[in-house]
Amino acid sequence: MKQSLLHIDAEFCNQYKGLLEIQRNIYEDLKVYSFDLNKDEITQAVIQRMNSFWYFHINNNKGILNRQVNTVAADFFNETCLLFIKSFFIKFEIEVSSERNILKTKSKKSIRPDLSLWKNEELIAVIELKVSDGWNRKNMLNHLEERKKSIQAEWPNVYFGAISYWSFSNIDDFLYPDYIGLLIHKGEKENHLHTGKTIEQIFKRILDVKKIYRKES
Repeated sequence: MKQSLLHIDAEFCNQYKGLLEIQRNIYEDLKVYSFDLNKDEITQAVIQRMNSFWYFHINNNKGILNRQVNTVAADFFNETCLLFIKSFFIKFEIEVSSERNILKTKSKKSIRPDLSLWKNEELIAVIELKVSDGWNRKNMLNHLEERKKSIQAEWPNVYFGAISYWSFSNIDDFLYPDYIGLLIHKGEKENHLHTGKTIEQIFKRILDVKKIYRKES
């Protein structure tokens, strides 16, 4: 008997819908996970998820669909970082928000960092996320510093950091651990070298600068 189009496509749809329950279970496990900031598990987990994202989308776009451009990875990178950062800081009673307006007074204008960390309604840290330094690579440092300046004009004591999947153009070497890149891009078919810089070090920096300690249960 001939299968209908919907029946043929159902396997993909069911697999995709099933990811929600998988994600929910992972988040519940992460909320009670004993993270070790002396390791690089969080960094490796972010890289692993991004590799999975690109494995599907690059092979789907280039190998099956013959599409000339790849699916934009920025949103998935933000969601991936948000999952692990939110899971870590929940133990410190720190709320992690994405694209939340940080201005103290209502206005037509807004400042919405990629990630903002809040403790008792006080903004304690901002982390901007980049897949790469992109079109603005020559001015990325200036862009980040201007962003930092505008945010600290509103919240003078806030910590400001940035995470890029692909390494910034050598600017993260002297600004580490506040600005970090995870991998060095060497072309689509090359093995990408790790920079040796970790997301864990940004976490350490935030906890140290803001003098935050986990409450023992």
